[in-house]
Amino acid sequence: MIPMISKYNIKIMHEFQGKSLRQISRETGHTFRTVKKYALMEDFSQKFIKKKGESKLDIFKETINSWIEQDLHAPPKQRHTAIKIFKRLKEEFPDSFNAGYRTVCSYTAKARKDIQTKINKKNKGMISLTHYPGEAQLDFGETEFILNGENIRGNHLVISFPFSNHSYVQLFPSQNQEALFQGMKNIFEHIGAVPKEIWFDNMSTAVAQIKKGNKRKLTEGFMRFTAHYGYKPKFCNPASGNEKGHVENKVGYTRRNFMVPVPKIKSLVEFNKYLLKLSETDANRIHYSKNKNILELFKIDLKSMIPLNKYPYEACKLLKVKTNKLGYITFEKNEYSVLPEYIRKEVWIKIFVDKIQILNENYQIITIHKRSYEKNKKITNWKQWLEVVSSKINALEYTEFYQELPDIWKKYLKEKTNPSEKRKVVSVLAEMLIKSNMDTATSVLEYNLNKGITDLNSLLATFRATLEPKKIYSTIDQNQLNTPIQKIYEPNIQKYDFLLGGK
Repeated sequence: MIPMISKYNIKIMHEFQGKSLRQISRETGHTFRTVKKYALMEDFSQKFIKKKGESKLDIFKETINSWIEQDLHAPPKQRHTAIKIFKRLKEEFPDSFNAGYRTVCSYTAKARKDIQTKINKKNKGMISLTHYPGEAQLDFGETEFILNGENIRGNHLVISFPFSNHSYVQLFPSQNQEALFQGMKNIFEHIGAVPKEIWFDNMSTAVAQIKKGNKRKLTEGFMRFTAHYGYKPKFCNPASGNEKGHVENKVGYTRRNFMVPVPKIKSLVEFNKYLLKLSETDANRIHYSKNKNILELFKIDLKSMIPLNKYPYEACKLLKVKTNKLGYITFEKNEYSVLPEYIRKEVWIKIFVDKIQILNENYQIITIHKRSYEKNKKITNWKQWLEVVSSKINALEYTEFYQELPDIWKKYLKEKTNPSEKRKVVSVLAEMLIKSNMDTATSVLEYNLNKGITDLNSLLATFRATLEPKKIYSTIDQNQLNTPIQKIYEPNIQKYDFLLGGK
């Protein structure tokens, strides 16, 4: 509100000094609308008090309330902010909306609070939840890590125990169903027990459909896993992650404390074993409110849990697929080799979090692949594949494998006219592809051929040398050597003459 002296000044400047409204606006810094209001005002005898309840936003409040209520069913990161509401009102009501951003911001904050209060009253208020021993909560969080030099945007699974404030964490490249089962299995087997109740959100790996009345249709795999371990699953209401707030806090806590700096991992299996131990080391502290050691409280948790099933659960899913004309199966947009003899045949695949087993109709393993979380990759078990190629070496040039070889390898193989020599080349190439990749194998061949070296032993030696870390040896100082002086040995030839029958 403008000070009274300013209001008088505007009137005086206009009436007695003959200044225009725009000139007054420039000199005083007030808007043209404000200057016009006070320059033309007749009655200055009353205090200027804003009447309560009058707002330019009144006719839009119902609309704003409806947007805020709809947000309750939307993901937190996709809800309206005050600025979004302001912009949307301007776009949808360009002719009638003229309220300022501060007005919208103030009302939005108040409306959110009022709506939440109504919800709390409807639910008989928010009460402090009591957490009983043996109960757990589960959730995933996003985490980046480096696995054998490859950057992976993965997920960490956390199972927390609110009674004791203990938790365990496991790391995976994805939050698929195999990761969910493997992580839970790892934690169950580590603690030697199973929580009697576990709270979940409505993750697609567990919940296939939410029906009327909040009833849920669970996925077949989740029902089988649950039946195996015997815990009781409980699910949060949609968009109500606060119902398992303990584990959500633990997701952030474990990321900040266990995953910083970004983990560099060689074996995910070994790193997950390390995380189980790290979880217990971290829990060796006093509970924030109970003034007792968390690990001691967790012993009470364990006493209330149910026994671990004596039969280990195989954390995988089984699918039946058909190989293509080249003997590969397709899974998650990646191709995995089977064997040439299984071209256009049905096989079973067992999908684990870190590997894929391919089985024949009798469920016998044909081959095993490392599972790829990238897309559009062609993964070949070169050892098995090349063993078959080697056994039919005379038909090598007609195989798809040969057609995909770089030209330098095709030429190198053609120069080997003897079938046994070609088999040796294929064997050497197989070792290279198993331990490295085609780019490395090709660069090694180019290096040797440029130096005029064509034999296979040298080729293999160069390849192995490229995989070994370079060693740096310190220079030997000759002046510091204290080696003893060696006497020169002179053989007595006459003794050899004697042995040969001489004199």
